[in-house]
Amino acid sequence: MTLPVLFFQLGFTLGNVVGMYLAQNYDIPNLAKKLEEIKKDLDAKKKPPSS
Repeated sequence: MTLPVLFFQLGFTLGNVVGMYLAQNYDIPNLAKKLEEIKKDLDAKKKPPSS
């Protein structure tokens, strides 16, 4: 096996391992929940205070 092939395989494997680790530990933001919060905030600002 030639040296460039070995380096490619090593880099590819290392990249996959790091990628899998990050994918498991990365906290994905909940966009649906975020949109609901923004809508509620906008509705609260639109409505005049009832007092």
